[in-house]
Amino acid sequence: MAHDYLTIAFDGEEIETVYSDLLQLAVELDDGLAAMFRLKILLIQTAEGWTHIDEKHFQVWTPVSISAGFEDDVQELLTGFITHVKPRFQDNTEQAYLEIWGMDASVMMDRVEWLKDWPNKTDSDIATEIFKYYGLTPQVEATEFSHDEANSTIIQRETDMQFLKRLAIRNGYECFVKGSEGFFGLPKIEDEPQPLLAVHFGKETNIHNFSIDVDAMAPVNVGMFQVDRKTKDVIDVNVDSTAQTTLGGIEAAGLLKPGMDTPQVYVSHNGAAAQSEMESLCQGLYNRSEWFVFASGEVNANHYSHVLMPRKPVTVKGIGETYSGMYYVNHVTHVFTSDGYSQQVRMKRNGLHLVGDEDFGESGGLLSAL
Repeated sequence: MAHDYLTIAFDGEEIETVYSDLLQLAVELDDGLAAMFRLKILLIQTAEGWTHIDEKHFQVWTPVSISAGFEDDVQELLTGFITHVKPRFQDNTEQAYLEIWGMDASVMMDRVEWLKDWPNKTDSDIATEIFKYYGLTPQVEATEFSHDEANSTIIQRETDMQFLKRLAIRNGYECFVKGSEGFFGLPKIEDEPQPLLAVHFGKETNIHNFSIDVDAMAPVNVGMFQVDRKTKDVIDVNVDSTAQTTLGGIEAAGLLKPGMDTPQVYVSHNGAAAQSEMESLCQGLYNRSEWFVFASGEVNANHYSHVLMPRKPVTVKGIGETYSGMYYVNHVTHVFTSDGYSQQVRMKRNGLHLVGDEDFGESGGLLSAL
């Protein structure tokens, strides 16, 4: 079994007593939220006072970085700031503890609401400019449509992070901050899969309490009507197919019974400057709605010997031909306690059954290890 490593640095410094007094550390990584951590350490009363309570590094807005992993795979989980400090003094002094919460660097982008116009800019231009303002290195995929101020101008009425999230949704993009980089682009569904997860597969088993939910109500076609500002013609856009890789042999529409129609929604109260922008918005919303298979479980990290990360695919085996296959990881909570290291994972899929090119390892086995 692999030995795990954990590093917690406050303003660039490690504090050794944090490790010895650690009760729990949970780092939550989610594809739709800022990365967050919750650190809980024991407070001990001594003749000189309470340990940790006056530590200068445990003040709000102190920079924090957390890394974890194994001999051959140590990854940075979070770089950010302390946002909440919560000392708790129980009646029993042996149960006193200090809880410290924090978020990644995107918290700095979500503190001030702005009223600002962005003339003659593409959405990717805006993302690049905002990331640079906060000293982040932009990792931005280009968007095509630019708002000519003679016809329309993008208006921001929210924080920078809320604004970028809104722009990301209408392009089908993900927007997040990791370390010193700001990301604005399509989900990396086709990236190299993370190491295999195995359910009830004998000695290979590395994920427990695995559950799956199939939501047939989720996928919908997305349409939009609008009058062209120049020609006054009615523009009609409807998206009924994905622009993403389908992680399964059969997508949701293929599961409908004869005579059943795919649900339909229409975008309202959201204007667009041209047909191309309407198409981008509808496609982005369709791509978000097409995930209809959701799974969760708890990974034995020491047995898995890998740091599972969100926004990346992973292959799951041992649960039959319908449900085995590729999933897209959208949430991982890394938990460290005196009992060891575990990873609570949530993942999703926009298809069922096998594609045919899955790699299930040398032992194979779709149904079970028996």
